[in-house]
Amino acid sequence: MTQEPLVLIDKVNHYYGEGDLRRQILFEVTAEIERGEIVILTGPSGGGKTTLLTLIGALRAVQEGSLKVLGHELRGATEADRVNVRKNIGYIFQAHNLIESLTACQNVQMALRLQPDYSRSDARDRAVAMLDAVGLVERADYHTNELSGGQKQRVAIARALVNKPHIVLADEPTASLDKKSGRDIADIMQKLAKEHDCTVFLVTHDNRILDVADRILDLEDGHLVSFTDAVAANAQQMLTMLAEHNRKGDLLRRLRDLPLAQFTKLLDQVTAEFQRLLTVTEMSNGDAFESMLDQVLEAFTLKVGQILHADRATLFLVDEAKGELWSKVAQSDGVRPLEIRVPINAGIAGQVATTGQARNIADVHHDPLFNKEIDKKTGYRTRSMLCVPILDSKNRVFAVTQLLNKKGGGPFDTADEQQLREFSSSIGVVLESWWRMTQSPLMQAGTAAPSPSSHADGAS
Repeated sequence: MTQEPLVLIDKVNHYYGEGDLRRQILFEVTAEIERGEIVILTGPSGGGKTTLLTLIGALRAVQEGSLKVLGHELRGATEADRVNVRKNIGYIFQAHNLIESLTACQNVQMALRLQPDYSRSDARDRAVAMLDAVGLVERADYHTNELSGGQKQRVAIARALVNKPHIVLADEPTASLDKKSGRDIADIMQKLAKEHDCTVFLVTHDNRILDVADRILDLEDGHLVSFTDAVAANAQQMLTMLAEHNRKGDLLRRLRDLPLAQFTKLLDQVTAEFQRLLTVTEMSNGDAFESMLDQVLEAFTLKVGQILHADRATLFLVDEAKGELWSKVAQSDGVRPLEIRVPINAGIAGQVATTGQARNIADVHHDPLFNKEIDKKTGYRTRSMLCVPILDSKNRVFAVTQLLNKKGGGPFDTADEQQLREFSSSIGVVLESWWRMTQSPLMQAGTAAPSPSSHADGAS
C-alpha cells in the first residue's frame, strides 16, 4: 500500500487584502513532500515563499485548494485542528524568536510544554541532550544575549527538534549568519533531520546551502516551478551554483537507502527534467553542467546496480571516432571510479554496443567473447554478467550499461534484464544531456570531453 506524502498541496491559491486592494500571492500551487525529504524552496523576495511555509505549518488558514499535512486537511480546519497539527511540526525562523529572559536550555524546554507527559526534570534532561546534539551543551545555562547569532540559531534548531516532530519548517535560517555559521547550521539541520527521520521544508535565498536538499523547488511570482525551470530561466548562474555546492558523494548517499518505488519515481522526475535541460545546454556554463551530470550519472548507475543486486555496475560510452568503449562510470574497490577504454569490436560489452542486443550470461567463462586476461590482471573474479544497450533520441546505440556478479551467486534473470532496460532508458536521457554538453562549442572552448586512460576491469 502506497503511503500518502506527509504534505500534499493541490491547487492552493492565497490572497491578501480586501476589495480593490485584494492581491493574489499564490497561484494554483501543487506539490508533494515525502517522509524524510529535505526540500528547499527558493525564489525572489515577495514571491510567496513564507506564505506557503506558514500555510503548511498551519499558522494561517487555507483559502482555496487543498492542503493536507500529516493526513489532516487544513482547508476548513478549525483553530483547534490546526493546533493539533502544529504539535507535530518544529519551526525555525530567521530571527530565532528566542525569549531573552530565559537561558538556552529554558528556551528549548518551552517547546516541551506542548507535551504534558514530561516532568520538569525530564524536560530539562531532554533539552540538554538536544543542545548537546547541536554542539551547544556547554552554553545550556547561558542567556540568549550571551550567545552569538550562530549559537542562537542552534538553540532554535534544538527547540524545533526536541519534540521529535514529523516536519520541520525553516524560514531563512541562515540569512543573518556569516558564511561559516550558515554552513554549520545547514549541516546540523541535515544531519539531525536524517537521524530523526524528519521531513524538512526550508525557505532560503542562501545559495551556499542548497546542497543539503534532496529536492529544490522555485517559487516565482506565486507560481511553483521545478528547479530545472529556474535553471532554464537563468542557466549560467544556477548551474555554476550547482557545481560549487553539490559535494561529491552526497547524491549517492541519499539514493543508497531509497526504496525502489521512491527511486523509480525520482528517476522519472529526473529524466523529465533532463529532457527539458537538453534544450538549454548552450546557455549553460560547461564546467558546472558537466559536474552536475557527472554526479547524477554515477549516483543513478550505482543505485541501479544496488537495486538489481549486482556486485559492480559500469556505464560505457561509445566513442565511434576511435572505435572504442570508455567508461563514464566504472565501479571499483577503490575510492574513485576506474577509467576504462577498450576496443568496441572486442568483448561482450562491445558486442552489445555494435549489435544493439542485450546479453545476459550466467557464466561468462563459457562465453568465447569473454577476455579471461582481464580477471587475471585485476584479480576480480567475474561470474555472471548482464549487459544492455542505451539508445539516444535517434534510436542509435551510444552507451552500454553493464552489471557484474549478481549477489548470492545466481544468474541475472529476465525480470532483472527488463528492469535494467527501463532504468537504462531513463539514464540515457541524462547521459545524452552530458554528451551534448561535451560536444557543444562552449564546452569544447573550455575543457574537452574526458579521454580515460586504458585500464582493464571487467570490460568484458
